[in-house]
Amino acid sequence: MQSADHPFNTFPSSSSPSSPKPLPIASPCAACKVLRRRCSKQCALAPYFPPSEPQKFITAHRVFGASNIVKLLQ
Repeated sequence: MQSADHPFNTFPSSSSPSSPKPLPIASPCAACKVLRRRCSKQCALAPYFPPSEPQKFITAHRVFGASNIVKLLQ
């Protein structure tokens, strides 16, 4: 059975030239990942907790709490 004949094949056989290219998705900061919220461009925590270092936010969150961290940074 070829993949094009498979009933659950969800991939198009060819891409149309008029398709818009997908926008790059920015990764949320570590704080927003841990808190499971949307990371905005104005996120106060993003400069201090990059997406590659979630353990830094987890540690600070355990000690101070998320709302106190935001208050300290403002």
